[in-house]
Amino acid sequence: MTKNNMMITAALAACVSAVTAEEAVDTPVSVVVPAIPEIRIDPTLHLRAVHGSTTLDSGEAERGGHDPFQDGFNLQGMEIGASIYAGEYVRGFFTTNVYKVNGGDFESEFEEGFIKFVNLPGDFEVRAGRMLARFGDQNARHLHGWDFVDGNMAGVRYLGEDGFAFEGAEITWMPPTSWTDSLSIGLGSAVVHDHEHGEEEEEDHDEDDHDDDDHADEDLDDHEHDEEAEMARPIDNIVTVRYQAQFGPTDFHRFQVGASYLTGDNGHGLTTDIYGADFTYTWRENGYEPGGKQFRWRTEWIMRDVETDEGGFEDNGYNTAVMYEFIEGWEAGLRYEWMEGVADPELAERTRISPSLTKHFRLDNDISALVRLQYNHDDIDGHGTEDSVWLQFGFDWGPGEVR
Repeated sequence: MTKNNMMITAALAACVSAVTAEEAVDTPVSVVVPAIPEIRIDPTLHLRAVHGSTTLDSGEAERGGHDPFQDGFNLQGMEIGASIYAGEYVRGFFTTNVYKVNGGDFESEFEEGFIKFVNLPGDFEVRAGRMLARFGDQNARHLHGWDFVDGNMAGVRYLGEDGFAFEGAEITWMPPTSWTDSLSIGLGSAVVHDHEHGEEEEEDHDEDDHDDDDHADEDLDDHEHDEEAEMARPIDNIVTVRYQAQFGPTDFHRFQVGASYLTGDNGHGLTTDIYGADFTYTWRENGYEPGGKQFRWRTEWIMRDVETDEGGFEDNGYNTAVMYEFIEGWEAGLRYEWMEGVADPELAERTRISPSLTKHFRLDNDISALVRLQYNHDDIDGHGTEDSVWLQFGFDWGPGEVR
């Protein structure tokens, strides 16, 4: 290489280096910032109100916290809530129920509020907060999801007048099976609700200028028996387990089976175990397509084993119901329930049959209403038969909720 060629090559190299250095200075540095997950809030509103008549005295048998129990108007509940969606992995839900009891002032109660993590590795989901326990057919459903005006009797006696809710955490696993199934395990402490119907009854007795001594003694005995029944329910160190499977041979026939278990320390400082099994069959005339006739049959059995200072007791009960939508929007229902009696504490054997007729109205995509007529015939050991007629009105606004 000649001296001139060497000089030309060196000059070209210097120019290339200068250009490269200038480009390096001018090129902006990219910094990857994680995207903020999109947050969506879907509010919901559900209203249930009842007008009717009953011969059943509120102190003669257990009743649910949302069950109508007086002649005339009953505001069962106005549920105000919202579902929250944050990105791919985070969900949330909360709801508060506003109600009116026995002509008194409006009251409210925080029913549920939890955060949920979904799409986790291994097909797991986790919930934490205040939750209705996944137990049986009805407990995890709010008032607006019921098929009848009132709650199932066995659920009220064994799980509580407002259902069984707990504060803690729950993990759910969806196994990789050919059908749809899940296994949920929850840990926590039971929620003690603020409103106690026994207190209302005591106030009513005070206003009646205190009946004679015999009636006062009877009221005291009833109150003591109610306390014994309340003490049988699990309160602390709660463990809930539920397995549920759904499958169907065709689009027109679907089956669901479930097994539930709940245990914890009761009011005696001992243990209460509650077992449950449920089955649901659904037939739809159009399969997965909307419209058409449909038929549902639901059956649930609950058994309880309670340890007390005096030894303990066992009891059980079941309910079975059929629902038939014979014309689109018109649904006829029939429910039969039975609960075993217990001598100590005094829990009466009870049966109830409830036919119903419901008209559903679809007002918009996320707006619906219903009118439901229901008759209850109770047969309570030691009290005879009682009859009730209820006309329920319902209004629902909002999309599906996070569960």
